[in-house]
Amino acid sequence: MREKKGYISWADAKDRKTYMGCPVAPDRVRVYFNLNLDCLSVIDAETGLLYCHAHRVELHDAKFRVQEAGRQRVLREKRKNVHAYIVGKLHNVGDVSKERHHLVRGKVEKYNICDCGDGEFEWCDKCIPESGEEFKGATYNPYKYETFVNDIEKKPIYKSKRVVVRDKTALGPHYNIFYIPEPKPKRVPWNKGKRYTHKELKCQT
Repeated sequence: MREKKGYISWADAKDRKTYMGCPVAPDRVRVYFNLNLDCLSVIDAETGLLYCHAHRVELHDAKFRVQEAGRQRVLREKRKNVHAYIVGKLHNVGDVSKERHHLVRGKVEKYNICDCGDGEFEWCDKCIPESGEEFKGATYNPYKYETFVNDIEKKPIYKSKRVVVRDKTALGPHYNIFYIPEPKPKRVPWNKGKRYTHKELKCQT
């Protein structure tokens, strides 16, 4: 697929940080949909500078952010602007490679992490993790919601331990935002840690 002019791939990313003399990716990034290039923009959260563009990005310990001032501007002007994004630890850019390498009797050998074919609609939760049942879909529409929401229940989403953002060109189930819901807080009994005698309980009623 030929990218639009201005698209900067991960391989061509510049101004990388260095660690022990080696270039490394930013630790935390902001990701949003780039409407002009039909892809995702990956921004260094520390510097605010563009790091690269991508069609699939995986984040860990992510938070969903919506700038209310920007949303109100959309409502007034009826024109889109960048005011909603997901910020988190950069884990992976691009599709997951099925090919892996391991050491066998002193030699490096290749192997595949799954038995899926190379067809357009052939995948599993190993080569495309977000197709697994633990992931849910998310969406955002400034005209309908003030936050990112679950695409079925429409409940607000604020954070997730693992998020995969894809654009229309990425391989996989469909164009969406995938996230693992936060575990529900356990209900604590009102009398946890306290002991009452039958007589005390009777006096309270």
